[in-house]
Amino acid sequence: MSRRIRPLHDAHGGTGLRVRWQPPDFPLREAAEVVLRESIRELGLSDVVRDVHVHVDLRNRDDHAYIEWNTHDHRAARLSFALGNFVTPSRRRAWARTWGRRAGTPPVLPRQFSGKCFAEACLHELFHLRDDHEAGVDLAAHPEQDREALNELWNVWIDGRLHRRGLPAMTRGERHRVFVRTLAHYPRFARRGERIFNALWSADHLGPKELRAFLAEIQSPPEAGRRVKRRTR
Repeated sequence: MSRRIRPLHDAHGGTGLRVRWQPPDFPLREAAEVVLRESIRELGLSDVVRDVHVHVDLRNRDDHAYIEWNTHDHRAARLSFALGNFVTPSRRRAWARTWGRRAGTPPVLPRQFSGKCFAEACLHELFHLRDDHEAGVDLAAHPEQDREALNELWNVWIDGRLHRRGLPAMTRGERHRVFVRTLAHYPRFARRGERIFNALWSADHLGPKELRAFLAEIQSPPEAGRRVKRRTR
């Protein structure tokens, strides 16, 4: 049984938190760090996370992001963000048109920063760490071939909770499209995928056993239909 998630609190994610940036002269660093610290506070991780290393991939204009942490010590985390996480989708599309075939990094100006878009990325990634801290949800112990699928099930659960709290998150439609793209190849996805998505999106308290059970539901091959002999006259 998963442990109950602690309520959000108002502890300040600032004085005891060390944040390091790579590159250190990232033009949007000042505004982005305010959002990062607020995200840590919002998720109740102020008394947990003490050291954050933020890496920005200036060459990647997409919105990929991921988080790494030690499963036995949640005080330190490494967050990696593609450059596109710091700007709006329209800005990313503009970059794709004007810089799609050009080498180098497009100009990044402070006025281009989108606090909402960056908060969406921060909150989602930090929720992964929180779920490990609170409920022991982690992918490291699972077979490598299952991790992408389990991570997507986890992603749906995270974004559903963020939506219910009125916090920035991927929309239900966007998350559903990624969910289908990631899991549609499993044998029982067509019959059970929609029900599993709805269950994850609306769930509050889950744990690793529940996520594994959802994956097992769509992984197992369909039962062979029984053949019935018909007599002909």
